[in-house]
Amino acid sequence: MTRVLLTTVDRDLGLYDYYGENAPERFRWRFQMPRRISFGLRFLRQNVPEIEILEYPTRAEYRNALKKGWDVVGFSFYLEESNRILEMAEEAHKAGISRLWAGNYGALTPSVQASFDDVFHGYGEDAVAQSLGKKIETVRHPPLVTKFVLPGGWPMPVGILFTTRGCSFQCTFCQTTVFASQPKALPLESIEEALRFYVAHGINYVLILDENFGNIPQHAEAVIELMARYKVNWLVQTRVDLLLRNFDEWLGKGMEGALFGIESFHQDVLKQIHKGEKVGAVMELAQRLNRAGKYAHGYYIIGFPSETPESIHEDLKTLAAMELDVTQITIVTPHPRTQLWNELNSNYGIFEKDLSKYDTKHLVWNHPECQPGTLEALLKQGFDLCYGKDWLRRTGRKFLTSRLHRRDLGDLLLSPLHARWAEPRRLPYLRPS
Repeated sequence: MTRVLLTTVDRDLGLYDYYGENAPERFRWRFQMPRRISFGLRFLRQNVPEIEILEYPTRAEYRNALKKGWDVVGFSFYLEESNRILEMAEEAHKAGISRLWAGNYGALTPSVQASFDDVFHGYGEDAVAQSLGKKIETVRHPPLVTKFVLPGGWPMPVGILFTTRGCSFQCTFCQTTVFASQPKALPLESIEEALRFYVAHGINYVLILDENFGNIPQHAEAVIELMARYKVNWLVQTRVDLLLRNFDEWLGKGMEGALFGIESFHQDVLKQIHKGEKVGAVMELAQRLNRAGKYAHGYYIIGFPSETPESIHEDLKTLAAMELDVTQITIVTPHPRTQLWNELNSNYGIFEKDLSKYDTKHLVWNHPECQPGTLEALLKQGFDLCYGKDWLRRTGRKFLTSRLHRRDLGDLLLSPLHARWAEPRRLPYLRPS
């Protein structure tokens, strides 16, 4: 039997915390959600139990694992993690590992692929199973629990749910157009298995991280009915138009908030990047979420070629005025094999060779209007504006009011106990069906 170990990047530089990366520096009173488990590797391990996985190990833990004599070591990583993954791959070679695999979005980078024997594109359960002489009849959703920490340090467990994977939209900046260009629904039976686990272990909040929940309407409706049956509260990531179209219905069936792309306040820019949304619709959605007292989480990009430091400064003031609970701000960053990469490279030139700088927080191409360092300074300014002095009061009041309305303060008091399921060593896999 082929012995396979799949791993992520090591954690020696610290665990990635999404909220820490999208807040002012040294901002203490914010949300936290350190990345302790790999959703992709958990899916692989659930569906191909013959493999072993290693999630965010220290480099010492990784080196000790290499001593166990694997036939294959595979790496799941993002573009900005590539440098450290290449170091880990070299260590695997020195340890006598005969075959190296690469997967996840980082594996789409042509300059990185030469360091691996096999490169897996897209969601890899079927491909990994086939490489081991196995066949997957139905993809099963593993329990995925993350620890969401409120400002001040109070932990809450959140169940992660994927109901579809992939995206049919063609946004020029997004690698999903290459990674998984068509949305595929996960079986309802599998989704229900995950929901059943969450509820049985006191996890009553679910975050749906589909690229665009609702893009397969009948499937989304069935999932919502499932969540209503299990009485879970849910937050959803999807497009603005889908949210507005379904807002009242979803609100009445447990929706606690939404994560959505804003990208730009300029209609010509949205058209250029094939976003297909209206600026006015974004404003309407934010207002409706705030009026309903629901979590509002927006994604915004600065530094498109037509933008100047002055125009970006004004746009950031508009962004802050939306009064979002969480604001992700990124710098226009070309990723390999996207249309944006080709456009920026041919029109302006991409100068950065250090792949760790492709974390969406650094300028890596020759911007026609912004000097080096300008966009990084504006990024900092944007976070300072969006998390101003009234942010904690406003967001805290919304959260507390929502809890009082739902009468679930008792669940909140017990959440540190239930949050133990977010520990990687405690979180189980579902038994074979």
